Amino acid sequence: MLKKKDIHFIGIGGIGTSAIAHIMKKKGFTVSGSDMEASEITTVLKKSGIKVSIGHDAKNITKDTTLVVYSPAIPKDNPELLQAEKLGIETITYPQALGELSKEYFTIAVAGAHGKSTTTAMTALLLKNAGLDPTVVIGTKIREFGNQNFRVGKSKYLVIEACEYKRSFLNIHPNILIITNIEADHLDYYKDLKDYKSAFTQMSEKLKKGGIVIINSDDKNSVDATNKAENVSGNQNKVIALSERNKIANFFFDRENNILHGKNTTTKITPHVVGAFNKLNASMAAILGDLLKISSKDIESSIKKFKGTWRRLEEKPFIGKTRIIDDYGHHPTEITLTLAAIREDNPHSKILCVFQPHQHNRTIELLKGFSNSFHAVDEVIIPDIYKVRDKAEDIKKISAKILAEEINKACKKQKATDGGGLEKTAKFILKNHSKYDIIVTMGAGDIYNIHGLLKVLDKSNISG
Repeated sequence: MLKKKDIHFIGIGGIGTSAIAHIMKKKGFTVSGSDMEASEITTVLKKSGIKVSIGHDAKNITKDTTLVVYSPAIPKDNPELLQAEKLGIETITYPQALGELSKEYFTIAVAGAHGKSTTTAMTALLLKNAGLDPTVVIGTKIREFGNQNFRVGKSKYLVIEACEYKRSFLNIHPNILIITNIEADHLDYYKDLKDYKSAFTQMSEKLKKGGIVIINSDDKNSVDATNKAENVSGNQNKVIALSERNKIANFFFDRENNILHGKNTTTKITPHVVGAFNKLNASMAAILGDLLKISSKDIESSIKKFKGTWRRLEEKPFIGKTRIIDDYGHHPTEITLTLAAIREDNPHSKILCVFQPHQHNRTIELLKGFSNSFHAVDEVIIPDIYKVRDKAEDIKKISAKILAEEINKACKKQKATDGGGLEKTAKFILKNHSKYDIIVTMGAGDIYNIHGLLKVLDKSNISG
């Protein structure tokens, strides 16, 4: 399907869609695309020689177009999509395109509720540093890839961050599947945890013949979801278990000494990023490296060099003497673990967390979890709730003010307030930053725009 030579991408400015567009361009395809707004991503696409139109118009689809790839966010009445159908041009979604790409490679897919971006990045860099020259598609930018979220290699290996939303990862055909953990999420789509787990069961059954699933066997949901993976008819697939509790697991992680023990190997796990969860992420990547016969020495070296990715505990320029950290965490477990890691590294610091929840419905569904996520910090500001795919009734049910009140009830020693929007919150930070040693901005919406607002509002006080 991806052998067709003239591909047009609708919604090309998306982080995943743009990655596929870049890869197709580097593979020699003629690539064009459109998006509703210009962005840093569309600027980079244009610089690479891809024709990008701002705004959707039927004229962007020509008789020379042989395939249209569109973001799942594109509505069915999009004029370019309608024009493609009118001209009889084949159309596929971005997840379907990723699935087609995965058929052409030895594909390593990283899935899970938390940690998949970091684990994908560690895995991709491990392969690159070992000279295995992978092609990579990831949901975050990596410094070592020129601050891009993709890489085009010349080997047989493809490393993919596999997103479970709307079961989109079921389009992927992996040789090796890493599942970091499983915990209920995206409850605007999934009915409950059982339904969510079923998607991972289906994913483990998508393995190519002789495939391998790597799981943390201390996570019961991961065990439940993959308990039939080895019995897929005639495929001779394997489940490899990582554990901190069970020394007879395939791989045992000794957290006290930071050593991963395998049947015939030991590997020191010391990533240059904080948090016990990142050592488990690194252990997953190390197991993959062992399976690909990368030496322990090379695995240790690559993991030790890892300094994180865009919006994952990312250090931003200081404001005065106040350290600023930006993070993508948007699920209660991610928030709790990330803030606990920052606190562990900074036991006596006064910490403010500026948290923007993602989606009103999601905030309602996970309200109890969110309200209990901030025990590791001193203060919390909720600037707003990022609105996406939200129904009017959900918007009425929850607000930044209500969430702040719930946090105050659950976290007695912390103080949470409604920030009144990003700009008002940015002004508060500029006025009060000296009261804090660390300010953490956190969320999956447009919270990262606050850093640009801070620069605009007061350039003189921001270093870097």
